[in-house]
Amino acid sequence: LEDHPYKGQEILKEQDWPKIIRQGIMAHAPHTGTPRNTTMEKAIFAVDELAGFIVAVALVRPDKKVGTVVAASVKKKLKAKGFAAAVSREEIQQGADELGFTLEEHIQHVLTALQGIADDIGL
Repeated sequence: LEDHPYKGQEILKEQDWPKIIRQGIMAHAPHTGTPRNTTMEKAIFAVDELAGFIVAVALVRPDKKVGTVVAASVKKKLKAKGFAAAVSREEIQQGADELGFTLEEHIQHVLTALQGIADDIGL
């Protein structure tokens, strides 16, 4: 965690990725102290924990497919403190708040996005 996302940002800098992209990546990790000022920076932060959580929800389903996950199931699993316990529920809510969405809207947006790339990510 201490090196995340510092090392990735360094690799991207060596590969001449734009500073705006690298700044967004740094801003997604609260421990870097990088402020989230742009919509992109807020969006990267907002989807980070939730996308991983939704993948975890999909992986415990019998079919292991994100396409069959519904937002209500994700919200229910968020209330189960023992499920994916390392995922910060506070950061998920904070991400929704920073983007100006309700938690339900935020879950649905990220779920829809993941379902759109399900084949690409093997889910």
